[in-house]
Amino acid sequence: MSLISILTPYRNAEKYIRETALSIIGQTHENWQWILVNDHSTENELDAIADLLNDSRIILLENEGRGIVDALCTAFTKSDGEYVTRMDADDVMPDFKLECFLKELQTKEAHIVTGKVNYFSATGSISPGYLAYEKWLNGRVDQQDFYTHIYRECSLASGNWMMRKADLKKCGGFEGLNYPEDYDLLFRWYDAGFEVKGLDLVTHLWRDHDTRTSKTSVHYQQKAFFSLKINRFIDLNWDSDQHLIVNGTGQKGRLTAKVLIDRKVPFIWVSHEPEKFQRVIFGHPVLGIHEIPSSGQAQILNTTLLSEPQLREIYLKNIPKLRFYNL
Repeated sequence: MSLISILTPYRNAEKYIRETALSIIGQTHENWQWILVNDHSTENELDAIADLLNDSRIILLENEGRGIVDALCTAFTKSDGEYVTRMDADDVMPDFKLECFLKELQTKEAHIVTGKVNYFSATGSISPGYLAYEKWLNGRVDQQDFYTHIYRECSLASGNWMMRKADLKKCGGFEGLNYPEDYDLLFRWYDAGFEVKGLDLVTHLWRDHDTRTSKTSVHYQQKAFFSLKINRFIDLNWDSDQHLIVNGTGQKGRLTAKVLIDRKVPFIWVSHEPEKFQRVIFGHPVLGIHEIPSSGQAQILNTTLLSEPQLREIYLKNIPKLRFYNL
């Protein structure tokens, strides 16, 4: 059986790590190594799993740097598996997860395999926002369109994937990732042309609690996501020979415009809401719908709730060829 390396940075996860550990030890595929990296925790996670540490498959390391990215780099450097996956120290694996992921990678051509997710909480209550994200993520599995919506959200859960170590090395591993690191890693896979295959199974139980890093760290707030996604758009998809249009002047539009201005990328800023219309924001002119310059083709960063058909009806009057990116 192929060896699978499971990489887990941990920091202040004492309350949850035992359940995570038991879900790994209970996997039907038994040839794994679980590399636990202490990211300067102030709690006693190892005390919580002390009776399990005689399992030689569990490897304990200290972070050679600071933060999740450095911890992942530390773990990846020490990993021996032919296959690699990531696991957060507060989540749970169904017992078939490793076996199913491995089988898919060994029998198909995909570079990365994932599955569906299910949020859970000790209180039993999950916020409407997280439930909507769960539904959206699982929809990407149903549609097998992980990259189509890459500029809207991270379309693959951070602890819910597996790939060959050689492929992960080929795209740079975790070195130099920007936060939010799971989203940046997805952009690396996108740039490398790696195919993602989604299994129609719930393969990750995602714990919701108030001290989740995604809730408490500035690295995972909306501003950080927009900075990453717009910078990656510029690097990977921006065509300097076409007009670039930012559609909308709300919070998302302003976050988008700020990154473009900082990167000195020329763009046309459009508002279609006269009641909110401002002529200048951040020193950049804002145009109304009827002031859009004619052009043969354009890229549109849509920061509003308008659908692509609605936007096409608006913009096709002036621009016959459009490429939309919903943010």
